[in-house]
Amino acid sequence: MASWRLSTIAVIGFLLLASAGSAMSAYAQSTSSGDILRLKEDAPAEYVVKKGDTLWDIAGFYLDDPWLWTELWRVNESVDNPHLIYPGDKLYLSWVDGRPTLSRKVTRTVLPEGVIEPKGNALRMFPSELIEPFITAHSVYSESQYEQAPQVLGDNRAAPRVNGMTPVFVTGQMPDVKYQILTPVKRLDDAVLLRHVADARVLMQQRDMTEMEIIRPQREIRRGDRVVEAQQFEMPELLVPASGQATGAIVASLNERQQQGKWDIVVLNIGEQDGVEAGQMYRAIRPGTEIFMDGENPEAVRETKASDALSRYWRATMELPAHTTSELMVINTQAKTSFAIVLRSNEWLSIGAEVLPMQL
Repeated sequence: MASWRLSTIAVIGFLLLASAGSAMSAYAQSTSSGDILRLKEDAPAEYVVKKGDTLWDIAGFYLDDPWLWTELWRVNESVDNPHLIYPGDKLYLSWVDGRPTLSRKVTRTVLPEGVIEPKGNALRMFPSELIEPFITAHSVYSESQYEQAPQVLGDNRAAPRVNGMTPVFVTGQMPDVKYQILTPVKRLDDAVLLRHVADARVLMQQRDMTEMEIIRPQREIRRGDRVVEAQQFEMPELLVPASGQATGAIVASLNERQQQGKWDIVVLNIGEQDGVEAGQMYRAIRPGTEIFMDGENPEAVRETKASDALSRYWRATMELPAHTTSELMVINTQAKTSFAIVLRSNEWLSIGAEVLPMQL
């Protein structure tokens, strides 16, 4: 049966390649890892990369499951760095050994003086202008790191809130380096999610405190905010999708809303200690509802109703299957937490949703 299927697939691949314009027909191609590479019915035979495109956009033009984009380039050994795609490049869809693949024709513009025009920046994986402001403005510290960090005392009036126009005083003797002021957003399990509200520099050290100048305040600064050495996070140009490794839950979001959608960044309660790495894929699920089956008609179990909560232990029940609501990719990790981006969602994603590892 397996050899018959492989032969059929090879024949289909040949016919699609030989028929003009038919290379985009619906087709399921087995990969070496056992996954299915599904081309979209309207996948373009040729595509000219445009300014503003992302790698995820282009993968979505061709695949039902964009995270399998490496399989589309995998058999094309002529492309050393398939992620280095530039506006103006032309992509070609073809079939190699019965497998769909994308090849790239690199375009170069020669200026009148004979100089090749620089190509500019390669495409990013995601729309960085939507993501990086949230990532760079948030961080997670362990409870002990948070408690030990120097605190803002306020201005010399000890005002509980300052706008950054006057210097502030901070506990402890601070070395003369660049600093960031962070305000707590949400307490997590043995950790704290913080938001960057201003930069700061040392003006003067006084006994057991340091006077600091506020630079580029973005929000008001509050007494008790923490002061840490400045850190620079850069979004990786390429994250290769990989199978997830742990089960966890969404515990917070960087936009501070209760419901999340595509391109939103959420915080997971699993991190490096759980084997989580950037690029891993997870799916959020909505648990199935439990139903009483021994009445005249099936009836949903209402957890908030005391009688239902008790009678479910002796009545006949059936649990409906869980439903996948969203797919996420981890883009940054900490010891016990990680940041993940929502790549696809068919309904609003809520804080507290369970996440399971995807197997690619």
